[in-house]
Amino acid sequence: MTDLVSLLVPVYNSEKYLPRFLESVLAQTWEHLELILCDDGSSDGSVEVIKSYMDRFEERGISVSLIASEHKGQASAINDALKLTKGEYLTWCDSDDYMFPGNIEKKVLWLKEHPYAGMVRNDGLVYDGDNETVIRSSTKEEDRKEQDIFDQLLWQTTYCFAGCYMIRMSLFDSCYPDRGIPLSAEGQNLQLLLPPASRSVCGFVPEVLHHYYQRKAGHSSQSRSYTQTLERINGFNDLFLRILPYCDVDQEKYKQVIEEIKKKNIEQLRYSMVMRVKKEMGES
Repeated sequence: MTDLVSLLVPVYNSEKYLPRFLESVLAQTWEHLELILCDDGSSDGSVEVIKSYMDRFEERGISVSLIASEHKGQASAINDALKLTKGEYLTWCDSDDYMFPGNIEKKVLWLKEHPYAGMVRNDGLVYDGDNETVIRSSTKEEDRKEQDIFDQLLWQTTYCFAGCYMIRMSLFDSCYPDRGIPLSAEGQNLQLLLPPASRSVCGFVPEVLHHYYQRKAGHSSQSRSYTQTLERINGFNDLFLRILPYCDVDQEKYKQVIEEIKKKNIEQLRYSMVMRVKKEMGES
């Protein structure tokens, strides 16, 4: 189908939040939409919630696929969903977030009006999901323009929230011909974004079109010990090295950049731990 958008959604124990998300999909103003939900071995009622919405999606004319698998992580769930993807445009979202009605339409229209660009993103708000309060905007002033974002994504100085990005499927397929991203416990966003960003500029829609919810129990918001944080730094380093071959960049140069990123993150971790100890001991 021309202009079909494939929306991929990994689901894991989201029973409490799924209705809000699914209602936001039903409210999308873009008509050409397929929704692919991959349940990652939920132990709550997530699958039952999804099934209760099937008739409403059918009435709305939105194609829905539900994949049920054992718990293997978000990246694995995305890979399962990619096998069913038929759209011209690719987007993805977390199952506990909220998409504004124009989220998909405004990004499709931007890409149609800017055929040289392979990807686009929008503004959003980061919410404290435990207290339902706004923490901050997802963007900084320097994010709000069309630009090459590869290095910013690599250094993690710009945002990579699910729900804010859309990629032409032709661009994605040029990066991953087999439609399989590297697996990682750190999620799927960097795998989906870095290779396309190495080949294309990224546009920007200057509107808040997405709410991203952070929770204390969430993977990205957890309080970690020194050892756990160091393990996460090493995990990202390993992930970057596994993503790099799919990127259209100078491989040797960026292997060195990835090592610099690791060293910087470890230095920052050590500094933060020293300052924490000083604070606990009452030193200035």
